Parts: sequence; structure tokens; C-alpha cells
Amino acid sequence: MKKYYKFELDMIVANVLAISLMVGIFVLYVFYKKTIQMTYSGFYLILMLFYFLLHEIFHGIGYSLFVKNRKSIKYGCVLEKGVFYAMCQEKIGKNAILISLMFPLVFLSVIVGIIGLIFNIDLLCLLAIINLAGAAGDLLMFFFILKLPKDIKYIDYDNVIGCYFVSDKDLSKYKGLGIKYVESGEDRVELINKKIPRIFISKRSIPTLLIFMVLALLLLFLK
Repeated sequence: MKKYYKFELDMIVANVLAISLMVGIFVLYVFYKKTIQMTYSGFYLILMLFYFLLHEIFHGIGYSLFVKNRKSIKYGCVLEKGVFYAMCQEKIGKNAILISLMFPLVFLSVIVGIIGLIFNIDLLCLLAIINLAGAAGDLLMFFFILKLPKDIKYIDYDNVIGCYFVSDKDLSKYKGLGIKYVESGEDRVELINKKIPRIFISKRSIPTLLIFMVLALLLLFLK
């Protein structure tokens, strides 16, 4: 009988990996370029925020290739947990989730980074590095899912750092860096909260976003 296995991302591990990736690759990039031709401005803060949003949109594009109902894809911002998110509340297979996880990394880091290097555009290279750091959780989940059986199904519930894997095999024994097994049960369909709005911003996130935008605009116009 198939069971639902709940796993969650350890945000401490994910954040440490994100910072390590960003600092490490940025140092390598500076060492490679010697000089970076950019002037700081509020424009870059706004662009960085947009890039984080774009990261989740690309996850959604990846999900949309495999779901039957695109309304099952949800987007949101929960800054008190340090995340923007794209949820897939419809079961998809192992290859589908692996592809969806890698969509932002391939398009917004690899391709954008290569273009930046070819045309010597530091801004594109730095955005690629930021996106790579933001994909730390995706990478942890990707390498964990690679270990799982081929017949697993993936579905998000209402936790922005957790998901269910559905399988008739015992998944509780599988381990992964930064991935925590929480619980399992035979039927968890009732816990998939499909009433979550397709676009959601938590109440605590709104003041933070407003302060961020005001600061960015001040830096932009006071330059």
C-alpha cells in the first residue's frame, strides 16, 4: 500500500549552503575578472528582488509541463521563513520534480552566467551567482530525490519548506543532507490544503517588502 512520507528542508543547512555558494563563487569570479564594472544603485536591489521572483516563476514553468491542472501551481512570499515559493499541489513523478527543481538553475544561473561571461556583463554574472545561492534548497532536494525509488510521486501540502513523497516502499530510511524525515501515513490527502491562494503574500512579509522597495527607490533617486 502506498504511503505519504513527509520531508522538510532544514533551513539552517540550506542557508549555510547558500551563503557558502554565494561567497565562494563570488570570490572566484572577482579573482577571475580582477575588476568588476558596476556602480551600486537602488536599481540593483529592485532587480535582485525581481530575480528571486523569477526563480519561482521558472519552478512554476517546470511544474506546468507535467501537471494536468495548472491551478494546482501556487506562488507566494513568506519572508518570516526566508522564502519565496512555488508549490505543486498535484502529484508528479520523480523525473518531473527533478526537472522542475533544475529549471531556475539552468536558465537563470547557467545560461545567464554564460551570456554574462561571453559578453563581459558583470551584472548578469552576479545575478547568476545570486540565483545559484538561492537554489541551495533546490540542490539539496535534487540530490536527495535522486536516491529515491523511480516510482515515487511528489506533492506539496501547505508548508513552504516541506513536501510529501508517495510510495509503496519505505522512504523513512532515506537520508539526505539538509532533508529531514518528519512522519508517514497511509492517507494524507486531507492534509493537502488546496485552498491556498494561487498568489499569496503573508501579512508579515508586506511591511518588509514595502521597506525594501522604499529603500531601493531612495537609493535610486538619491544617487
